[in-house]
Amino acid sequence: MTKRLIPLLLVVAFVSCDDEAAKPGAVPTAPAVAPSAAAASATAADISGGSTICRVYATERDVAKTELDAAPTDTLAQRRVKTLDALVKETCD
Repeated sequence: MTKRLIPLLLVVAFVSCDDEAAKPGAVPTAPAVAPSAAAASATAADISGGSTICRVYATERDVAKTELDAAPTDTLAQRRVKTLDALVKETCD
């Protein structure tokens, strides 16, 4: 009888273990940057040139400006905005 009892106890112990961690109740949400990107693409559509390259440059510029607003001391972001401003001015005006 003890030969049957040991495997039975092992099976019961194995089945009763809960290896899955508790899942959080809240579902993660999208980052706060998403509405800004939508506004940037809406601004890019208003470029009077209307060409595809103008819309792309304007969208990239608006996204870079949004990133610069988040980190105003980032020199790389400052240069990117300045460069994209020049591209939009030269290409689209």
